[in-house]
Amino acid sequence: MQRKKKIVFILNPISGTKRKALVPGLIREHLDRSVYDYEIAETERAFHAHELAKGAAEGGADIVVAVGGDGTVNEVGSGLLLSKSALGILPFGSGNGLARHMNIPMDTVKAIRLLNKPGFAVIDAGEANGKPFFCTAGLGFDAQIGRLFASTHTRGFGSYIKMAVTEYFNFRPHQYVVRANGKEYKGPFFVVTLANAGQYGNNAYISPGADIADGMIDLCLLKPFPHYRVAQLGWKLFNRSMHRSSYMQIIRTDKVQIECPEAECMHLDGEFAPVKGKLTIEMLPQSLRLAVPLNNR
Repeated sequence: MQRKKKIVFILNPISGTKRKALVPGLIREHLDRSVYDYEIAETERAFHAHELAKGAAEGGADIVVAVGGDGTVNEVGSGLLLSKSALGILPFGSGNGLARHMNIPMDTVKAIRLLNKPGFAVIDAGEANGKPFFCTAGLGFDAQIGRLFASTHTRGFGSYIKMAVTEYFNFRPHQYVVRANGKEYKGPFFVVTLANAGQYGNNAYISPGADIADGMIDLCLLKPFPHYRVAQLGWKLFNRSMHRSSYMQIIRTDKVQIECPEAECMHLDGEFAPVKGKLTIEMLPQSLRLAVPLNNR
């Protein structure tokens, strides 16, 4: 008799925009228990999801599922790096960048049912001064919004956009020195984004051509632009044409060094993180297994 597989759900009870009280019941109803033995673990503090995921991987879990937003996905994924356990996702966030990039359903029931007969993809991770990310990381305007968003109790895409519009008129681009592929890029940049996947989340594509499994990172340098270009650039972000903007330069590389004495924060998969001094971004090719739809392998 074939052994049942082990699946562990790591649930962040406070992240994201949707209530999770129904999740245990939905798992009982829709997970194929002839295939799986399952556990549900709730996080109790910051970085607890990382600890739980690492422990689950060491305990032989076949799949460890992040139930939450991009921050929860980042923590769980970082705990599974270079392990045999695959990351699964039940999206409950404002952006859900990795889930959207890999075509994982936003609907909770459909995302659970996917796990009954998943495909598996192996993807890259990036590290910024040793801190992992899977979708995007960066400095500048998006990092500033991430810092402000982390300090509020409001969530959701609408709240994020409202905050971004308000902050835009107060934001002053910093001066950066960026090195990649033996070249140096200097100047003020509105954002300096490291794109492992093509989008931030909510189908906002900063680098539509980014390949999450090619061992490379797309370094996206967005120059300052006049106010009257805001709507146009916003449109390009959502219709996958940002790379065609004359204000955008994209360099594909496997290592980036960034200097910006003014910068106080960055974001990792949309989550605020403090930063000081030089920043080194390196790739961890083919370092994370991911449970995905069968047709998305």
